[in-house]
Amino acid sequence: MRRGQSETPRFQLPATGSLWSLPGRQIVSWRSWDLFSAGVFDRGDGEGIWHSNQHRLVFSPAPRPPLLLQLGGGPVTDLHQTPEAVGIYPAGVRARTVAANSRYVQVCWNPELYRTIAPHLPDPPRIEFAFLDDPLLRQLARSLVEETGRGTMDRLLADSLMAALAMRVAQRVMPPPLVPDLPHPRLRRVLDYIEAHLDQQLTLAELAGIACLSPCHLSRSFKQAVGTGPQRYTVQRRIERAKTLLRHSDASLASIAATVGFADQSHFTAAFRQEIGTTPGRFRAASG
Repeated sequence: MRRGQSETPRFQLPATGSLWSLPGRQIVSWRSWDLFSAGVFDRGDGEGIWHSNQHRLVFSPAPRPPLLLQLGGGPVTDLHQTPEAVGIYPAGVRARTVAANSRYVQVCWNPELYRTIAPHLPDPPRIEFAFLDDPLLRQLARSLVEETGRGTMDRLLADSLMAALAMRVAQRVMPPPLVPDLPHPRLRRVLDYIEAHLDQQLTLAELAGIACLSPCHLSRSFKQAVGTGPQRYTVQRRIERAKTLLRHSDASLASIAATVGFADQSHFTAAFRQEIGTTPGRFRAASG
């Protein structure tokens, strides 16, 4: 549809399953695909209502007049955002707006899209309402709608732009994932493994396998449980064992460094000084 074709104030776009009421709405350009749509719209003065099973991104390409917003039955908010602000409206949330004449860019997508492009995310991913100053989101949305006006966009390009936009939204407005707990028996296995292999070059992936977690989740869960990350904890345990050897053996510093898993004496000395505040040699002399 071209600009100037007025629609009824209340209507449904079959491609998005979205139902909304908007005064004086006109479509400048619009196109839909299987799981998403993009377009540019004009609106008139007054109150608009949006409620959809789609996520929605919207922003004004030009300075826009003041906007009043109410989400669900919550309070009315007077938004004095900069023209660059991008609004993210989650699926299932009713939004009521009051504004003057303005033009806006809109991209909508089905939450099912995340199953295809990001199966590692929670199903369905939880998107939260937000107003963001995000130039990348604006540019991705602009690229989608500019091509809809020309009618030349191929499916691969549209899919790529939409995937990038949806993932950027998830990155910006999804709440942080819950960190899996590290039950005490698993934590004990990891700690025991570190203690038994201090003379070896341990890796995060290796420890994650012992804990039956991903490396990222192990790192976070370990720090929650112990108070420091696996790498720092391992260094601390190596230093503690080295202190025992320095007090109770005549082994050379190079030999102790190898015994507790440091690459060489220089590495051992630097790590020891950082943790203890003195060198291994001075520590041994003071302990004797």
